[in-house]
Amino acid sequence: MKSSLRLRSLTASVGAVAIALLGMASSVNADNISPQEKKLARAAKKEGAVVIINPLFSNRTAKRMGPAFAKRYGLGSGFKFKNIRKGTGSTVATVRQEIKAGKFTIDVHLVSAPGFFYAAHKKGAFSKLDSAHWKDSIELVKSAGQYHNYPYVVTPLAYTFQPIWNSACPGMKDVKVTSYADVLKPGLKGKVISSDITKSFTYTNTVISLTENGIDMDSKWDTLKALNPIIEFRTEPKIQMVISCERPLDMWNLSGRVYQNVLKKPALAKTLRVGYFKEGQVMLGNQAAAVKGGPHPNAAKLLVEFLLTKAGADIFVEGEAIYSFRKGYKAPAAAAPYLLDLSKHKLLGLKDWVAAQRQFKKIRGAWAKRFK
Repeated sequence: MKSSLRLRSLTASVGAVAIALLGMASSVNADNISPQEKKLARAAKKEGAVVIINPLFSNRTAKRMGPAFAKRYGLGSGFKFKNIRKGTGSTVATVRQEIKAGKFTIDVHLVSAPGFFYAAHKKGAFSKLDSAHWKDSIELVKSAGQYHNYPYVVTPLAYTFQPIWNSACPGMKDVKVTSYADVLKPGLKGKVISSDITKSFTYTNTVISLTENGIDMDSKWDTLKALNPIIEFRTEPKIQMVISCERPLDMWNLSGRVYQNVLKKPALAKTLRVGYFKEGQVMLGNQAAAVKGGPHPNAAKLLVEFLLTKAGADIFVEGEAIYSFRKGYKAPAAAAPYLLDLSKHKLLGLKDWVAAQRQFKKIRGAWAKRFK
């Protein structure tokens, strides 16, 4: 794998375009549907449901994605779309257990875990895809240096961890974050959160990438430990700590969590801040696959295909403020302000996304020695 991501061509993913929810629904119907999709849709309608497990899609996104998926393919109002959300490690553990037991409740697995997808594919765990839309993403996926293994594993989206803080909390008015030094200042003692590395593939891969790119994470952990942080791994509980001023700064969260809370309470736009790290932003591609043996095999393959379409991208980008790999894609206007202009940032990857998993025990152990 490449030592650093080449994602500047992904800048197209963060352009703004005026798009309301009604307009988005119209685009679902207007998109051309391929012969492959039509064939899968006929079988999926008979199956009547699909189950996806992932760590990312919020309830709001899931509530919009299910009807949009069913409407695009004429699956009927009775079609059931089930979204199961767990942490990155927990999604992998759940699917791995089902594969091992040979008993399945999951149809689609979406998560950033290249090592798992590589090993599971070798065991024949995924159904073969016949995609009409993967060609629209493969160029940027490759230039981004992301793991993929079509026709079994595709990579439809990505996100990156950024610093989030609440400027309205005591002592936070003048805080600005453009480097790791900014989140580790002595004045932030008792105000910070440490992400639980041991429970997340993406946190762990972020640490590995930063280490590979010359950042001494052991010294960062020592400094962070001295700030007496709260330990948490889910992004939603962490953003609530920031909003409530319980812990007004989180080193690693998603800008989409700010966006989602501003939608609920617009006044937060005046106080919640999103920074970046000049040392580099690690882009974390999320892989997707249809689990072989799942209860709804055709609906599974159709849902993976939906995630690769513009219609699908509009739903998850508008819902989560994350990045689509579709060439020439323009983000919905509501989410665009929360997405980085990737051409203006140093973007980091891993030398080998699959081999990186062999470093997990060491990397997590170094963090746990300070915080567990």
